[in-house]
Amino acid sequence: MRRFMDFVKMFKQGIWMKTAKKFVGDNTKLGALAVEAMRYAREKRSLDDVKDDITLLCNYVRDIALGRYKGYKTWNLTVIVAALLYIISPVDVIPDFLVGGFIDDLGIIAWALGKVSTELNAYRVSVK
Repeated sequence: MRRFMDFVKMFKQGIWMKTAKKFVGDNTKLGALAVEAMRYAREKRSLDDVKDDITLLCNYVRDIALGRYKGYKTWNLTVIVAALLYIISPVDVIPDFLVGGFIDDLGIIAWALGKVSTELNAYRVSVK
């Protein structure tokens, strides 16, 4: 658990959060990220267990980019964007081509979902 928390700390202070901040407010970048992350998740069998979660995150980002969902908090969007950037990045803590290489991706998705669960629940209700 300590190693995972160290990993999360590194993630929050690393390039993914910094890059994510540049995406927030740029609807073109947000929309492109949602499309790319969805495509990536469909292609990677190792992500099958979290495809529904990734789809939710991608739809959330897409709907913000298109102006369909306005009730979001900037920090929550930043966390989700950073998580999506991380999973599609060829550079991460455990390279995806190694056995078990998607463990870090799964961990980041789980962490992001936990951090923004209240907002994602509100989003789910708003799009029904």
